[in-house]
Amino acid sequence: MTTEESTSVQTISNESINVKYITLEKGPKRQYNRKSKTDDKTKKLMDKLLEEQELARIKREQDEFDAQKKEVEEQEFTRHIIEDIAQKKLKKQEKQEQQIEMDQFLEKLIPIAAQMKEETVSKTIMERVKNAMINTVNYTKIGQKEGEKKQVTGKLIDLALVEDGDLCVIDFDINKKLSIENTDKIRQNIIDNMLPANVGLVKTAYGGLHAYCNRDGYTLPSNRCVKCIVLDNIEIDIFGQMFKYKEHGGMEQKELVQNRIVGPNSSFRETKNNKRETLKYEAINDWANMTHLASLREILDSWNVDIEIPFKDYIDKVNMREFGWQITEEGTIDKMSDEIAQACVNGLKNLEIHNYPQPINMEVSLLSIFSGLYGITNEQIRAEGMKNIRQFNKLTSNAEKNYGETSFNGERKLNPWILTKILRYHNKDYYEQTIKPLLKQNYEVKKQQKISDTVQQIEKYEIDLKDQFTLIDVSSKALNGKYENKLELVAQDLLRIIKVIPCQNGWCFIIKEYDYFDKMGKKHITAIDALEQYHSLFEKIGMKFTSNNEGIFSVFQGFKYMQLDEVDQIKIEKFLGLVKDTISANDERNVGKKTETAIILKGLQGIGKNVFTNVLCELLAGYSSKNITDIDDLVGKFNTAIENKMLAIANEMKNFGE
Repeated sequence: MTTEESTSVQTISNESINVKYITLEKGPKRQYNRKSKTDDKTKKLMDKLLEEQELARIKREQDEFDAQKKEVEEQEFTRHIIEDIAQKKLKKQEKQEQQIEMDQFLEKLIPIAAQMKEETVSKTIMERVKNAMINTVNYTKIGQKEGEKKQVTGKLIDLALVEDGDLCVIDFDINKKLSIENTDKIRQNIIDNMLPANVGLVKTAYGGLHAYCNRDGYTLPSNRCVKCIVLDNIEIDIFGQMFKYKEHGGMEQKELVQNRIVGPNSSFRETKNNKRETLKYEAINDWANMTHLASLREILDSWNVDIEIPFKDYIDKVNMREFGWQITEEGTIDKMSDEIAQACVNGLKNLEIHNYPQPINMEVSLLSIFSGLYGITNEQIRAEGMKNIRQFNKLTSNAEKNYGETSFNGERKLNPWILTKILRYHNKDYYEQTIKPLLKQNYEVKKQQKISDTVQQIEKYEIDLKDQFTLIDVSSKALNGKYENKLELVAQDLLRIIKVIPCQNGWCFIIKEYDYFDKMGKKHITAIDALEQYHSLFEKIGMKFTSNNEGIFSVFQGFKYMQLDEVDQIKIEKFLGLVKDTISANDERNVGKKTETAIILKGLQGIGKNVFTNVLCELLAGYSSKNITDIDDLVGKFNTAIENKMLAIANEMKNFGE
């Protein structure tokens, strides 16, 4: 049987053969057996093996490449290291050679510099300033012009003209309001306690002091450091030559910067209270012949004052560092408390102590340590500090060698506060954590004590209605700078015009007379500043018309007019006649007796009723209302017209009877 679908099989050879055609019927598809499946798995395994071998080969080649690359890089790095070491070694060798050359140069230069410095400091003050002196004329501080013929009455010293540029002057300005005795006492205290012996001293016209010393490399923020230290009784300025020539647009000019101070043996005149006075600058010690002057740094270090920073930074930081100043109003070095002294002694550890006294910010010297310890008044704490010098610190060989001699010298220069500065520079963490908080605490205690002392001085001031002083006067004094930026002076005057009591919605201010003002002095001190600083002086617990309780404000502060011992009858006879003839209608039956009722005056217009009441109201000024025309002011809800009044006059009531 055949079908249309068939398969042909043909046998072909090179020879002629018989061909047999067979037509097969299409049957079911052939299924794979177990052997074919095994072959497939084997093939897959072989493919995977070949793939892994290929990957291994690639990885091996990559590793070989990486190893070769790393070896090259390491060789290159090693070469650079060797070259760098060689370069550094060469530079070090060159630096050492340069240092040797520099040391050799300095060995030659130092004696020359020392000799030059010695030549400068060994000169007398007069020798140093002789070419810097300018004549003043006609008892003024005005320099004499060239060719001008006027009476020479003094000398100005221009520090910009001093050739060595090292001379500087510390100006102590003592409060001019103090008595001559107090001024002299403070000036002598400054000389005895704040200054070394080797300074040139000149008494200024108003009793202050000029101290001449050497700047000795101290970098002042400007030529004229005004008000470096400001106390109530002492202001300190420092003048020195830092910038010799003026600048314009950042370029130095040829014109000198004038930096003048009045020299000794100078006189000038001023008119005060219509009186002409002649004031003099006088040398205190042998000013003209003083040599080897003290160092400015040494002096400032002894006060624990440091202004060797840009002036702007100094102004910004002055309030933060003010607690470090240990100068009293009397011109003495303040005593150190036992708590601060013990803390200083505890902090003097692990220091390298040198023999030669360098500036404290550079290194610790044995002399500064002894000066500080000998200044401690507590003998036990001082002894502990002496023991700790060698026990907890490292002394250089020279310091050990000169220990005894330096100890003797330190005993003559007592200043315990120098220890705080040593710790500030050489044990900074301890200073910040321990010493600085104690100094702030000490400053606050002194500040509060000063406030307390001030309160005792000014609390006696009270409101006095007889006193014509009002808020307008406070404003005027403020605008004219009379308060000198001192809160206590503001508070003293405010006590004469203001009191404060608690009210339902806050504080109520009782003011003697109202006027507007907002600024109290040049530095924007306000009345509120004074009220806050001395609040207890102004505060009262309540208010009554009159009370003997000091905590309660009495509205009644006395009468405007005082009772006279003798009366001029001629001056009052017309008024007495009015009272007798018109007001009482010649009725003298109840003279001196209280009516216990309100007085009603009825009469024709112009007969003198208002004259009578106006006089009574004036006698009771502040406690009277002389012309009330609205009945609501007497009996309404808002009757301030009769509040705290002793006399109220109702005159021609416009709405009476409504």
